Order: sequence, then structure tokens, then C-alpha cells
Amino acid sequence: MKIAVITLVGSADDYEPLREAGHELIFGPARSQAVTRLTQDELVEAAGDADCLIYNVITPTILAALPKLKLAITPYVGYDKIDVSAATTAGVLVCNTQTEASTAGVAEGTLALMLASAKRLQLRSARLRNGDWRDDGTEHASLIHGSTIGIVGFGAIGQSLARHISGWGARILAYTRTPNPTVASQLGVELVDLPTLLQQSDIVTLHVPLTPETRGLIGEAELRAMKPNALLINTARGAVVDDQALIRAINEDWIAGAALDVFHEEPLPADDPLRGLDADRVLMTPHAVSNTDAARRGTQRAVVDSILTVVGGGIPGNALNPGVGAPKLG
Repeated sequence: MKIAVITLVGSADDYEPLREAGHELIFGPARSQAVTRLTQDELVEAAGDADCLIYNVITPTILAALPKLKLAITPYVGYDKIDVSAATTAGVLVCNTQTEASTAGVAEGTLALMLASAKRLQLRSARLRNGDWRDDGTEHASLIHGSTIGIVGFGAIGQSLARHISGWGARILAYTRTPNPTVASQLGVELVDLPTLLQQSDIVTLHVPLTPETRGLIGEAELRAMKPNALLINTARGAVVDDQALIRAINEDWIAGAALDVFHEEPLPADDPLRGLDADRVLMTPHAVSNTDAARRGTQRAVVDSILTVVGGGIPGNALNPGVGAPKLG
């Protein structure tokens, strides 16, 4: 079987078990970042006769250009750049990659952004570097203890975050389209509707996939519904939030601040208006706050395991369209 590795997370050495099993590995141009796409010609040159493609973008055009493709794997949890419907029509099995380490990484990264924003660490660090040793009372830092945390999206990552903060003395609310009262009860989480969560939360953190239903989920009405002292944390997908509404929310003090790890366009363009927001109130990281060595190793193992499962005639548990069935590879 020919396996084309285009989106490489970690090291090429992690794929050696596949080579040892007799499969041919082809690594695309040196583009290890998910945000860097190949041109159509580059992709065809690298993967034109591949049976399996490891890439974070699948479109009808790509499917048409790769006629031998039977298996596509994105080495990420999110799959908003994957046209699962088109892949299903083409008979291509598609898998994403969610591991315990990647789930914990996003949850921990979210907690880091939450704490940094609540404690105003950017502002305090900048003042110290400028010679100001003591706070002057204008930082308006806040406690997690005694606050209300609203988790929008209560899947694996939302639940992991709830476990992390369950001992912090905070009230935890969650909004989800697929409620699981048993899990919520076990974690001490109150399931509520989105308006209630927005109105009552001191920190709102987003953990939903990007779908037609969640695109622009947090817009002007939702931001205006939040408390003036509230913080918004987004480690989901940039397009879940209406950027223009968020810019107004910060500049006009609808909310106190935000922490963003994801953006509509990545890398974030140099002239993007989000870059102009008050750096003391808006913390931004380059879609990397969850990255760890453990997560990368776990992702690579999961990708290899998914391929070996399919080679063995099975369907991986992380298949997005299992109805396609186990493809015959090679």
C-alpha cells in the first residue's frame, strides 16, 4: 500500500512500523504545519497514486485528483476542512485523530488561558518589565474560586476541562446539543441552555466543532448577553465566533476580555483587526496552546494504529463515516 504523509505531526520516524510492515511511505513537501496547504499540483505530485492520505484537507477536487484513494486521515481532532459527505460518496473512509493526550492537552491549554486572563498575567508581566513592581489596583484580576464557568460544548474536551476545574470551588455550567445528564451529574455540572450560560457565567469557554450550526455561534447578541466582567476563551475554531462582534465587544466594553488560540484564517494575517485589540485584555496564541510532546506522540501512534486496523480489515473507532466500510487497500 502507498501512504502519502502530507500533514506531518511529530517525526517521520513514527511511521516506521508501517514501512516495516511492507507499506510504501511518501512524505510530501516540508509542510509540517496544518495551516500550510499544498497547491493542487504539489498534492497530485506527492500523492497522486496513494491508497492512503494523511492530510487535514479533503475536498471534492482533491478526491477527484486522487482516484486510488481509499483511506484519508487527519492527524487532528477537528475536521472542519474535511468534506466527509464527498468522501463518503467517493467511497473513501475518513478518520480524525482524538487521543487522551490531545484531549487533555486542549483542556489544559484552555485552563492555562483561563488562568492567565483571569489573573491579568500579560498586563502584570508588562508592567514589571517596565519597572512597576506593585499593582496599582487597576488590574481587576478575578478568582476562579466562587466564579461561574460556562462550557459551551460538552464532549470529550469539555468534560476533561470540567474534571480539571471541579476542585476549584467554581460553579460549572454546560451547554450541549447532546446532553448526557449522568456524566454531567458525576462531574458536578449543571446543564443549561445557551442564553442562561452566557448570562450567568464569569468565564465562557468554547469547545464545539465547527459545523454549519456552530459557525458564528457567538455573535453580537451572545456577546451582549454576557456579563461586563466576563471573559471569553476560544480553543475550538475561530469561525465559531463572529470576529467583528468580538472586536466591538472588547472596544466597547461589552465584556472584560478574551483569550484566543484559534482564528478564522490561520496563520493570522498581519493586517487582521484582531491584532489591534488591547493586548492587556486579549491574549492570543497561534493555535498551539495544547501542543505537547505527549500529544504529538499519541497522535502519531493513533494514525499508525488506524491504518493498521484498516489493513487488518477493521474500521477504526475514530472513523467519521464508518458506513463506507473497511476499504480494500493496496
